[in-house]
Amino acid sequence: MKQLFKIALLTAVSSSVFAEDQQSAGLPQMDISTFPSQIFWLIVTFSILYVFMWKFVIPKLRIIIEERRDKISNDINEAEKLKSEAEEILNKYKSKMTSSNQDAVKIIAEAKKQSDEYTEKVKRDNKSKVNAMIEESNIKIAEQEEKSKSEIEKATLETIKSISEKFIDKLPSDSDIIKKLN
Repeated sequence: MKQLFKIALLTAVSSSVFAEDQQSAGLPQMDISTFPSQIFWLIVTFSILYVFMWKFVIPKLRIIIEERRDKISNDINEAEKLKSEAEEILNKYKSKMTSSNQDAVKIIAEAKKQSDEYTEKVKRDNKSKVNAMIEESNIKIAEQEEKSKSEIEKATLETIKSISEKFIDKLPSDSDIIKKLN
């Protein structure tokens, strides 16, 4: 502290000596007589500013930078954790989708198989019903045909008899007429 005081005193004395000798018409900071005091005050202000920065500002900046570095590191770690969780969920989702697609394919195949079986069964049942109906129709047609033949024979016989009566006195028997027609 004593040294600073000595420097300040010397600077003040020397500047006053130089100031008496020279009157400057220009800028005061360019006056050579004020250089020692300017240098003194520059050193004093710079030293105070340096000590202030070294004691107060730089430690706070260091703490802030470390806190930010820690926060960024924690955020990166959490982001990586969330990313791995998201990838795990995505993999589970993909496996479930694959499994459900396979299940859907199986269900569709089973439904198609059952549908085909049911269709075949219905076709067989309908085919047997149709065949039974055709068989029944053929029987009815055959019966109707026989019935119609017998009726036609009767009608033919009656017609021949009525025509024959007009032209012939003696009528042939029914069996003779039938033999002649066949």
